[in-house]
Amino acid sequence: MSSKGVLPIHGEVARSAGGEQRVPTTAFSHLVFWFLFAQGGIVAAILIPVHVLVQGILGPLNIVPVVDRHYDTWAPALGNPIVKLYLLVLIAVPFFHFAHRIRYLLVDLGLKAARGMPAQVVFYGGAVLVTLVTIWVLLTTVPIGS
Repeated sequence: MSSKGVLPIHGEVARSAGGEQRVPTTAFSHLVFWFLFAQGGIVAAILIPVHVLVQGILGPLNIVPVVDRHYDTWAPALGNPIVKLYLLVLIAVPFFHFAHRIRYLLVDLGLKAARGMPAQVVFYGGAVLVTLVTIWVLLTTVPIGS
């Protein structure tokens, strides 16, 4: 049998304080949102500063070749599916980090409504909406292979 407060080992049955059996549940959605939160933090901490360094500082100084505002340079780059995937990750994933951090900030401030399903729909649904809009913009801007 499992000790109190310890998850059961494979094949064991968890018991509540009264002794009745209970099946341990896994919060799969919570796991997914924590994963997206972590990945959004990585992107926000590493990829965005590197992107700003290359595109915003080293490029204008002519140290590295970059994509500028002229159609003849950004259209072929944006037609590459790897560039589209990179931009999707660069734009969409930090929004899940933002949604998770703001939601838990409100929970820590004592706002009980932030724990509920409507708050999850608002915050994570907003991140999903940003992701869908980003996908739509990337797929309709320049066709892949152009």
